[in-house]
Amino acid sequence: MLTLWSSQLGVEPGLLERDGLVTVVDHRDFAAERRATIRTARGTLLLAAPAEEQVAAAEPAAYAADVAGRARGVGLLHYLGGRSAGDRDPRVRVLDAADRSLLDELQTAAGAAASEEAEVDVEDPLAVGIVEGGRLLAIASLLDEGGDAVDVGVLVDPEERRRGLGVAVVCDVSERAARSGRLVQYRCNHENEASARLARACGFTLWGVLSIASQPG
Repeated sequence: MLTLWSSQLGVEPGLLERDGLVTVVDHRDFAAERRATIRTARGTLLLAAPAEEQVAAAEPAAYAADVAGRARGVGLLHYLGGRSAGDRDPRVRVLDAADRSLLDELQTAAGAAASEEAEVDVEDPLAVGIVEGGRLLAIASLLDEGGDAVDVGVLVDPEERRRGLGVAVVCDVSERAARSGRLVQYRCNHENEASARLARACGFTLWGVLSIASQPG
């Protein structure tokens, strides 16, 4: 995960392992529109746009407190350390564009909010799912995060939850990605405890808590 974030931010990996409050200049275009922090076991990374580097460096505690107090989004960043946990479910198969109508039906059943958070698509670099009775019950797919990293999205039919289907598809797609040497990331909203439990069940470990706030004023 250090390789992924150091590549995205254009900094040395060692900077991300420092203790305490650490200011990291974020040169990505969207950084100018927000303030962000990542809280890890080692400390808190202050992701500051170039124009705010001096502000964050001069008063790091105040910068972190501002983001925490005004956060409009808090996400949990999980990473797969080795092989995905769990046994493979023989019902899981690779999905493609021919399964578009099945995904459309699943997203309708799940609702707009859940579908938006899931960020899944049958035409992502890799998508797998469980289809029974002409219905797509669960899907997990990979989004390219740049370099050798991928992010896992998952969506399960509301009527089919608590049957282990989400774990089955996430474990399958994560195992395929890990075998190809990819760094596998699983993000979910802080308040989505069910999604966080799913990540842990598949062998993911929580690395950081990402908080995002708009620019002050």
